[in-house]
Amino acid sequence: MDHDRLLTPKEVFLLKQERISRLDADGQADLFAEDGVLEVPFSADGMPRRFEGRETIRLIISAALEHATRGTRRLLDHLEETVYETDDPEVVVAEFISRTEDIGTGERFQAPYIQVLRVRDGRIVLFRDYCTIEAITHLWGEHGGQSFSRLGRTSPGAG
Repeated sequence: MDHDRLLTPKEVFLLKQERISRLDADGQADLFAEDGVLEVPFSADGMPRRFEGRETIRLIISAALEHATRGTRRLLDHLEETVYETDDPEVVVAEFISRTEDIGTGERFQAPYIQVLRVRDGRIVLFRDYCTIEAITHLWGEHGGQSFSRLGRTSPGAG
């Protein structure tokens, strides 16, 4: 990859997926613009639907990964990953299935995701994650779902 040019929105999405697979919270947060926004339109009642600023997003991603990995499930991969480029050169829409495995039983779980990214100057300025607490609970287990539902209620930059 040419490091003298800015990443395209599709490249940013694929890099985000790679960093998620490595459970790299800082690497994911570093993809956001300083004033980037993370929106979770289907978040649980009482949980903020919007987080503003790279450092707030870093805290949310770090806490989410910490809670998710406390349980017995581990991320395996993303299946059926498709990235759609749009008429707006800053925007991509991605759909995929995340798959986890219970390390104690070997049982596998999967949940669908749709994400919309707006990337400007190689950084995410808006990231909308269309997932539900039910999907997160199915994917990560009760502990993960309960933890995710509590995230952000007192986080700075949450709105």
